Parts: sequence; C-alpha cells; structure tokens
Amino acid sequence: MSTTDTRAEAGGWTPRLVLSTVTMVMILEGTALGYSLVTTALPAVTTHFKTDQGGWLLTGFILSGAILCPLVGKLADIHGKRRMMIACLLVSTVGSVVSTVAPTFGVLIAGRLLQGAVLPTMFLSYSLMRDVYPRRILPLASAVTMTGTGVFSIGTPFLIGWLLDTWGFRGLFAFDVLWMAILTPLLLATTQETPLRVPARVDFLGAGMLGFGLGTVLLGISFGSTWGWGSVNTLGAFVVGLALMAGFVVRSLNFPDPLVDLRIFTRRPIVLAAVTAATAYGSTAIASSLSAMIGLTPGEARLGYGLGMTASEFAAVTAPQAVATVIMGVVVGKLLNRVGGATMMRTGLLLLGVGGLLLGFYHGDYLPVLVAALFLGAGTGLAYGSIPGLVIAGAPADKQGSIAGMVQVSYSGFASTTPVVLFVIMGQFATRTPDGTVLYPESSINAGAVFMGILIVVGLLLASTVLRGRKQDSMIDPLPDSLAEPSAATVAAGPDGRR
Repeated sequence: MSTTDTRAEAGGWTPRLVLSTVTMVMILEGTALGYSLVTTALPAVTTHFKTDQGGWLLTGFILSGAILCPLVGKLADIHGKRRMMIACLLVSTVGSVVSTVAPTFGVLIAGRLLQGAVLPTMFLSYSLMRDVYPRRILPLASAVTMTGTGVFSIGTPFLIGWLLDTWGFRGLFAFDVLWMAILTPLLLATTQETPLRVPARVDFLGAGMLGFGLGTVLLGISFGSTWGWGSVNTLGAFVVGLALMAGFVVRSLNFPDPLVDLRIFTRRPIVLAAVTAATAYGSTAIASSLSAMIGLTPGEARLGYGLGMTASEFAAVTAPQAVATVIMGVVVGKLLNRVGGATMMRTGLLLLGVGGLLLGFYHGDYLPVLVAALFLGAGTGLAYGSIPGLVIAGAPADKQGSIAGMVQVSYSGFASTTPVVLFVIMGQFATRTPDGTVLYPESSINAGAVFMGILIVVGLLLASTVLRGRKQDSMIDPLPDSLAEPSAATVAAGPDGRR
C-alpha cells in the first residue's frame, strides 16, 4: 500500500477504512489475549511441566514488551509505524508457534519472550491512525477502537475457556498463531503507511543492559530458594544484574537520546504517576494468578481451596470482572476533570486491595470469589483509567508523549517482577508429589494476598504523603489535540492488557 495523502478520502468512510478499523480493534485485542490466555492456563501449564516457576509465563511476556515499546517507538519514527507493527506481529507469531510446540518449560518461556513483541502494536496503532486516517473520521474511528476492545474483553473469557477445555493450553497458543496470521496481511492490505519520518538514535545497548539486568536479578530471585540464597549462583545473579542496571542508569544519563530519560523522575508528579501505576499493574498481575488457581483447582485436591471449575465455567468469574473494569473505565472518563487523576487512582488502589484480600481469604465458594472479582474489576478500571490523566497533569504539553512512554517502561518493568516474586513466596509453602507435581496449599494463597496487600498499602501511603501534590487532585485541562493517541502510557502489561 502506498503512502498517499489521506485527503483523497476526506469525504468520509470507505470500505477499506472500515476494514482497517476492524483490524486495529483485533490487533489491540491480540495484545490482551497474549496475557489473558496464560493467566487462565497457568494451573494447567505448571501442572503439565511440573514447575514452580509459573510466574515467568507472565513476566517474560511483560518484560520483553516493556523493553521493546520505547525501542520500537524510535524505530517506527525512522522506518515507519506500519512497518514496525508488521515486524512486531511477525515476531509475536513466531513466539506463539514456539509456545505451541514447546517440549520443555524453558522453551515455552522463550516463546513467551517473543510473544511480548506484540505489546508495542498497541500505541503504534493509535499513532498510525492519527497519521493516515482522514481527520473527519478519526474521532469516531478512535472511539470505535477503544469501545471495541472493551466489548471484546467481556467475551474473551468465554473464548479462552472453550479453547482451554477443548484443546488444552497448547490450543490457546495455536489460536494466537491463527489470530496473528490473519491480522498481519489484513493490516498490510487495509492500512496505509505513514509518510512521516523522524531521525532518531536508537540505544540498543541501553535496552540490552536494562533487559538482561532486570532479567538476571529476577532469575536470582526465582531460583534463590533452590540454589540457596547465599550460594555463588544466587549472589552472582544479583551482582551481575544490578551491575547491568547500574550501567544502564549511567548510560541513560549520558546518552543523547536515552531509552528512558531518568531526569524526568525528578518531577514529583511524574514519580507519583509511575509509582501508583506500578502498584496497580503489579497488584493486578498477582490477583489474576491467584484467581485462576482458586477457580480452576479441583476441590478434591484437598488444598484448602479450589472451586473445581472448568476453564469455561471460570468465565463466570472473569467476564463480570471485565464488565466492572469497562464500566469504571467509562466512569474515569466522565469524572477525571472533576475529581482528579490522583483521587481516582487512590480509590482504584483501595478497591484492588479490598478485592485482593477477599480473594485470598474468602474463597470457599463461587459467590465470595465473584464479589472479590467485582472489586478487582472496579479497581482495575479506576486505576488504569487514571494513568493518562496523571501524566497529563504532571507533564508539559509538548512532552506528554515522550514522558508517557518513559513512565510506561518504568511501571511495566516493575509489573514484570511481581509474578516471579509471588511464586517465590508461594513456593515457601509448596510441596511436591512423588511424580514432581507442585502443590500450593491454602497458606500460599493467603501469603500471596498479603503480598498484594502490602504492595498496595505502600503505594497508597506514598501517593497520600510524600508524593501527594495539589496538581494531580485538581481539574485536568483537556489536551490541546483531542485526537492524540494514548501513547505508551496506556500500553501496559496488565492482567488483560487493558487500558
């Protein structure tokens, strides 16, 4: 498709633009599927591979996506946004193929790392639409794209349940292959490439230092109890990982165009946005793991919990949660200017904390689990929806896009750590059967909920004391360009990939 001027289509919608918009909706839903497929399949995967390292299924996906988002953003400025979206979709498809046929858990994690390449397509899709869609139809196209993903989030749990019950966890990854294989040529055929190009320097070395540094530290955390916390392997992982991350900090402060400009975090409003977003995304990653274990574990396992649901039946928990998330996301949009982003965020975190504690300690039957899921869904909608408002309130108008991307890297990077830490904590209570299957008793679920609660309390205390400022609680002026894409601040890795 040539990069012709969209003024040729200034008259309004055409069949090609309608199909392009549908394709964008499907791509955004694909980013959510990459996460939600695995959260539901987590018990089945860990049981099949007899591993206590299930957190890496989520961490690998989020971590690679967090590192790739700013890299891909710069490459898109140089080479074109559609071209980079195609590249991301192809890499993610390869990751889905690897995950489908993975003979070992290690190979599966490698596939998940590759699958994380789909995450940058979220912010690229909005940016590409702004560049190539006629201005007359862009507001409606953007609204349809956002609404479409919300509608799909409600139906996705039923699809995931059917796939998992019918084909097993490998069927989930195979479906992702099919999904991406259809969308990639559709994007190429229906959506023009942006003619805009911006010269930029890409800090590949910095990205490598950050990614390998954080990954190595997480490796030490996840295997510390196996290797021994004072062993050479564990201490070596910490030393190497922290050294790489320190090198990343030094390089970021001296590189002309750094992956993450750490100087922005000297601004208290931006630190508030990053800390509270990290708390929200880290907490929801914990909750989604606990929820799947509680719902899908059979009661006859006699672990003190377990509703014994099939994956299809588990949709009766996750679908209402998704509805609550969508509703509260709309509430944020209506009340943000009146109430303020920080207040909405604190309320969301509080609801997440209540939901997490209910889930962790009151899960004997369906009704209390459903109540917990509704609290979690409402808290997710409020917390996630307030993030762009916090960035807008704390960043200069001409730097909101770049600052949003840097905030996104920080909170996605943190969110990638919480699943690994969760399974380390639960592993302290776990036992193994003679055939190697890992069993998590109810005390491990309780401990996971306490971990989530502590994380939220810390985030709330910081948001309500040292990081509190008047600006975030005041009315937020609307963006000068109401058509600005939600950039990377809305791309986060979260339990459902939701904004």
